[in-house]
Amino acid sequence: MKFSEKYLEKVKSLVKPVNHFETLAKDGFLNEYIKDFFYDKYMNDIEFRENVMIIQQEYSQEAVEEINNEYLAALSNELTNFIEKNEK
Repeated sequence: MKFSEKYLEKVKSLVKPVNHFETLAKDGFLNEYIKDFFYDKYMNDIEFRENVMIIQQEYSQEAVEEINNEYLAALSNELTNFIEKNEK
């Protein structure tokens, strides 16, 4: 049996490797896994941290408190800078 090129392209677009972090995020265990095995990297490598946060946002079934805290801290920092610049 020979498949059409269109069908093969569709299958290729749907098939992708399984990402361990995505699976853990879906199951709600990514935060614990990162804390146990990648804590130093998560705290010191900004790119890694951002990638983990993106995966959590895309795949977690529930809101992730750590991400909310990160956003609130960043928003607070930006508002503080805004207020300080406008007070001058």
